[in-house]
Amino acid sequence: MMKKVKNIIIWLSIGFTAAMLSVMFTPLANMMARPLVVDETPLQKTDVIAVLGGGAYPNGVLGGASNERLLRGLILYRQGYGKTVIFTGGSVNSMRDKLGHTVLGSRAEMTVIGESVLMRQAALGLGMSEADTVFDDRSLNTYENLVFVRAYMEEKGLESVTIVTSPTHMRRAELIAKKLGLKFQSAPVADYTEYRRGAIDRLSLFRETLWEYLALVLYKIYGYI
Repeated sequence: MMKKVKNIIIWLSIGFTAAMLSVMFTPLANMMARPLVVDETPLQKTDVIAVLGGGAYPNGVLGGASNERLLRGLILYRQGYGKTVIFTGGSVNSMRDKLGHTVLGSRAEMTVIGESVLMRQAALGLGMSEADTVFDDRSLNTYENLVFVRAYMEEKGLESVTIVTSPTHMRRAELIAKKLGLKFQSAPVADYTEYRRGAIDRLSLFRETLWEYLALVLYKIYGYI
């Protein structure tokens, strides 16, 4: 019996190692990301720009995804694609909390300052007018982000929105926006997924894309898309 268990453990270890090596040293993760990426199209002016939060650390530092989305949104604002920028998203403290909220709908404990507040503070520090910014620090997932955007637009009588997010997140954001009946255009951060070729970078990309596919399935079940 013990020998059988030992053999099972050995084969599972070999399989896991082979899978990790495939992810790290082949283009598997890059290929998985391609269907999630939305092609860039010529942009038109809209009433607002919605920058979706991409995470922040408990000590109040924005994560990489939030930073790239913030910069993209600021550039579009400077270029005149929207008069108001909506920063959305509260932050949760762990992947466990994030998964719990997405799967079970639990309200995770948020960091002291939400990512939307941090993005807004950074935008103001870079010279953006306070009157042109709005933030939502209560939403904890993409669906809630865009529900807030829709509610704000309805309250202010606005019609169109430019949605800004990361390349692999844009597909899910688009599907939600369509479900919510938003008049929108997509302005993802420029796609860089094909250039993520280092072993650790591919492992990170694999985790990101796996999360997106899981979220798409769950959002379909919940009727969000």
